[in-house]
Amino acid sequence: MPGNVIAANAVDFPDLVLARSHERAVLVDFWADWCAPCRQLAPLLEDLAARHAGALDVVKVDSDAEPALAAEYGVRSLPTLVLFRAGDVVSRVVGAQPPAALEALVAPHLPRPGDEAVAAAVAHLAAGEAAQARGLLEAALAADATDYRIHPLLAEALVELGALDEAAALLHGLPANVAVDDGVERAKARLELAQAGNAAAGAGDDDPVAAAYAGAMAQAAAGEHAAAVEALLGLLPAQRDWQDGAVRRALLDIFKVLDGDARLKDWRTRMARSLN
Repeated sequence: MPGNVIAANAVDFPDLVLARSHERAVLVDFWADWCAPCRQLAPLLEDLAARHAGALDVVKVDSDAEPALAAEYGVRSLPTLVLFRAGDVVSRVVGAQPPAALEALVAPHLPRPGDEAVAAAVAHLAAGEAAQARGLLEAALAADATDYRIHPLLAEALVELGALDEAAALLHGLPANVAVDDGVERAKARLELAQAGNAAAGAGDDDPVAAAYAGAMAQAAAGEHAAAVEALLGLLPAQRDWQDGAVRRALLDIFKVLDGDARLKDWRTRMARSLN
């Protein structure tokens, strides 16, 4: 077996795969000697390991010799490729794969030039330092325009800085398969809240609904999400159709921004009761 591909059994699998996957991606090839597609795949995996040396390990497990290990990872057909990162299975494919498919399988889990910039930008955004985040992310995007982790973070920084048109252009130009990512959805929600807030800011004092809505949107823009939600929920029962459902849309945008927040279950329940 070539030096850039290693074999594992049940005894050393925890060290060669699970432990090492905390340092780099590990692609496990469950194969058998009698399997013709496995033999066809072998040189492609060797080439893949060579091209990503230091960032990717390729480990082969003989399914006939290690049936319990194969069963543990749900191997029913050969070859089965299972990708590990940080001790967990992050992806899998069954059957012989062409080189492009192998690259697509591992690419999201390999180091990228923008890794440090993304991590630093996340910290800057959390600290309210949008300008610093913008500078880092724009440089990272110039270096690798296909690193789609960058786009939603940069859009968030642009929204914080009031560059709403730039944020909109950045998000609307994403490929369709990327545009549905959770991070992109959150960035779009932040943008829509900011746009709605700007539109509502000119509401006159003679329109109490518009004024209340504008106040809630100002709170959302300032990060006072709980206050904004309470104000919008107060408006919703009587104003569900106001401005083509603007109150409901604003609530849904805030919920996207706060994805994972423990308060969402209660807020969603109250919104549903108001609409039913």
